[in-house]
Amino acid sequence: MGFRHGTIVRNEGHGTIFYRMEVALPEPVQFVPGQFAMLSGWPGNDPLLPRPFAIYRAASAGGRHSVEFVYKVVGRGTALLSGLHGGDPVSVTLPLGRGFDLSGEGRTWWLVGGGVGFSTVFPAADSLGHRKGGFELFLGGRTRDQLPPKDWTPGGHTAGRLHLCTDDGTAGFHGTVVDAIRERMKGMGVSDLARVTILACGPRPMLKGLAELAAGAGVAMQASLENHMACGFGVCWGCVAAIRDGEATAYRRVCKEGPVFNAMEVVW
Repeated sequence: MGFRHGTIVRNEGHGTIFYRMEVALPEPVQFVPGQFAMLSGWPGNDPLLPRPFAIYRAASAGGRHSVEFVYKVVGRGTALLSGLHGGDPVSVTLPLGRGFDLSGEGRTWWLVGGGVGFSTVFPAADSLGHRKGGFELFLGGRTRDQLPPKDWTPGGHTAGRLHLCTDDGTAGFHGTVVDAIRERMKGMGVSDLARVTILACGPRPMLKGLAELAAGAGVAMQASLENHMACGFGVCWGCVAAIRDGEATAYRRVCKEGPVFNAMEVVW
């Protein structure tokens, strides 16, 4: 983890929902897919606290280093960030939290992103693609305009790899990603399902539905939680989640022990 001063290279809106920000940094960034950063760039102390963003991509070339974030405007902090331009300074603390566990030979990976949750699972898709790991992507939104652009989707041109899901049926599967994965499971044997691991990030009802479906089918699942965060590195205990600890319930910091948890251990 390190605090760094960066400079915005680009901060562009895509469609009506998503923004993509690239930040130049003085040092290279190494991260595990699923880790995040705390970011601020507005003048003064209003808002007081930085905002958490999944680390979308990091690159180094020719002595230049950068990191990218994808976000949507949901409040004052992200609204201020969306108004920044190339050359503006930003402050970044990264990498933070615990990311996805991508170990295990012979696994089949189903990566699920609801809303802007794709920005958390896309790095996992990139990592799996580089090591020839088998994966499928399930991306959900209320309507087609809330799905990520096609040119952002890693491996999206491979037949059978990408599953788009919309609540209104305007693109891909007519229904939620939970419904789509339920359909995907049909006809699969117990041994095939036992080799599947779901990696998911999105709204809590989506994660809960997936966790219940996975538990019933004997499928492993890791969930990246999107709790509100204040400090980002475990000091304030403001982002705790209830986690099963044997017969008891414990509280774990999403920013420190997470944001990725074994979905079967989360008290939904």
